[in-house]
Amino acid sequence: MMYWYDWMTLVIVVAGTIIQTVRGNKAGGMGLPLFEAGGVVVAAVGATAFTHGLAGLIHVSESLVLLVLFLVFSILAFVVARWLFTLTALSFQSLDGFFSFVFGLVLAWTVAHMVLRIIIMSQGGNGEIAAQMANSPVAREVYQFRTWNALMRLLFKARLGPEFNPDEG
Repeated sequence: MMYWYDWMTLVIVVAGTIIQTVRGNKAGGMGLPLFEAGGVVVAAVGATAFTHGLAGLIHVSESLVLLVLFLVFSILAFVVARWLFTLTALSFQSLDGFFSFVFGLVLAWTVAHMVLRIIIMSQGGNGEIAAQMANSPVAREVYQFRTWNALMRLLFKARLGPEFNPDEG
């Protein structure tokens, strides 16, 4: 059974991926979606890292601080991404569409993850989404990266993965 937030997450991921794929094709290179996806991932990590301390410092709810930080960092990331693409014009010619799709998926997944994180943080640990996350196929995957973590565990066991243990961090 899919809940409203599963559909919301699915719409964000699909729409974001399509938009970034089209933007990469129109820009004339997959560099723009690459730099934007990297910037949004850094914005998400940075916003998450600074939220708790800043919220305590200015006495504002953590969900609001996370939202504002993510928006500000993402806008800066898009500006820097455009600048980097202007400098490099990074393109793989015939593979631009494929790579734009992949990097669009990364960006959209990150945005959907942050939307879920902000909603869960605003509702609290016992809110509707947090309480029903175990039964939510799409939102659970986007929020917890279950497939990615399973793949990393498998690669680690086969000694093909990176030199760290994904179960410890």
